[in-house]
Amino acid sequence: MFFAPLLLGERHAEVSLTDGKLRVRMGWAFRAMIPRGSIRRAARHRDVAWAIGVHVLDIRLRTWLVNGSSRGIVFLDLDPPAKGRTGPFPITIQRLGLGLEDPDAFVRELDL
Repeated sequence: MFFAPLLLGERHAEVSLTDGKLRVRMGWAFRAMIPRGSIRRAARHRDVAWAIGVHVLDIRLRTWLVNGSSRGIVFLDLDPPAKGRTGPFPITIQRLGLGLEDPDAFVRELDL
């Protein structure tokens, strides 16, 4: 796979949801610990065939997409915005898109 030499493949990606937080990681390129109480809305999104990896979609609106697949996209609206990192740089995240294996189960588990 293309991402493996960059340390960005499935082996280096994680989305985990606990009672208190959402942890998102894509190797060295992205990481965030989001308080679960900051997640105000979660909604399925259309497939994004044009993008796989870590992307800033709108820097002014603090919108990011982190996905290892073009399918199973869920966008989260965060309030207050969360802190994260892309590479060595600190970022603020107000809207976060995730590529998930079971997006419907993830949205159900959030129970918003």
